[in-house]
Amino acid sequence: MGIIANLSNLCWEGLTLKHVSHKKIVISYLLFVFTAFLFELFLFILYAVSCFIFFDYGHSPDFVFYVCGAILILIKIITVTMLKTTISRHKNVFLKDPKRMVPDC
Repeated sequence: MGIIANLSNLCWEGLTLKHVSHKKIVISYLLFVFTAFLFELFLFILYAVSCFIFFDYGHSPDFVFYVCGAILILIKIITVTMLKTTISRHKNVFLKDPKRMVPDC
């Protein structure tokens, strides 16, 4: 593996809290990522309304408008993936008794 692959793996491990297990840190981080998800959802709705207004009045948006839409979709995909991975890695945080966690089959 190259140095770029190692750096990207290290970054992904940091974003999904692979080496963190403290309950308060994990819950705070998940709340932050969920808030980012809600904000991105707001931006996505705002982008859709802007598209509707542009096309309703017969204006054509700039190339930058479309690039921003693509970037917004990529950020949304990364946030959802990060949220799902972090929740699946830290399932035991949400259990009252971590010892009773059901093992994966």
